Amino acid sequence: MTHIHIRKKIGVPTEYAGRTWFYNFRSIPEFCQESTVTETCQRLLQGIAPIAKGWNNATNSEWISRIYFAGKMILGASVMAQSLEFATAKNLRTVISYLDYYTVLNTLRAILLTNPYVAWDNGMILQTTHTKTINVVDKIISQFDKTIAEQAKKHITHLKAFRELISYRAPSSGDAFPRPDVDIIGMCRLFAEIAQMQSELIEASVQKNAIGSFSLSTEAIEGICKNEIDGFSFYDEEDHNRMGYLQRKYPLPTNIVHMMSEGHVEDFFGSWCASEEAEDKFNPDDNWRILFDVP
Repeated sequence: MTHIHIRKKIGVPTEYAGRTWFYNFRSIPEFCQESTVTETCQRLLQGIAPIAKGWNNATNSEWISRIYFAGKMILGASVMAQSLEFATAKNLRTVISYLDYYTVLNTLRAILLTNPYVAWDNGMILQTTHTKTINVVDKIISQFDKTIAEQAKKHITHLKAFRELISYRAPSSGDAFPRPDVDIIGMCRLFAEIAQMQSELIEASVQKNAIGSFSLSTEAIEGICKNEIDGFSFYDEEDHNRMGYLQRKYPLPTNIVHMMSEGHVEDFFGSWCASEEAEDKFNPDDNWRILFDVP
């Protein structure tokens, strides 16, 4: 029995927006009207249903890859969010604009990857530009709350500009410029929950509409593990092992939090730990759940 089967058996479901969920949403109910969320979920299910009814090995491999990658984006954002808090406490202000922006961008990418109206395009979605990501996800968030989407886009665009100012212009005044007055951690918690909600709807629709048994292709695994950037190749053995496990034991799309195993979460954060522990060193194990209720 896999960790996915176990989590589904022992998990405590929650009721919200007319549906039963695996995840205990907190930010979405706080910031969004429940009736609007209910309508948005219905629209998302309408978009997923035709895909699920035509389900095959290719779409199966695509959506496992998308949800797995979305989970990694949330884990990556969580490491950056902790790094942001550490850098702020230590006055490492040269990196704060970078961490502000990329913490947010990673959670935006998780939303992009789990939305059924955004095409996979043979994996080209992973190379979506920053500007396009912001614009597309703004439209997705507006389905949950238009005011939040409008404010978020304004803040994120400002964060992007501020990061480029510090990184590319090396201002003589340092960072003594107006910055967005935004709760980065709170905003990213909301975005991570939207990605989780979309992934649960995908899983539910596939279970309802897809007929047959399906597999996860080796080509899809290689697409996640092998990274070619500017002529350099980076192969992630950890991703290969995790995706290989899914291929053998659970070759179906599941929601983000269930796809995350405790071992993967521990290893992901642990890979950023210092080789030797010391009180003054950054420790990513301090707060795994800074953005998302990981296992």
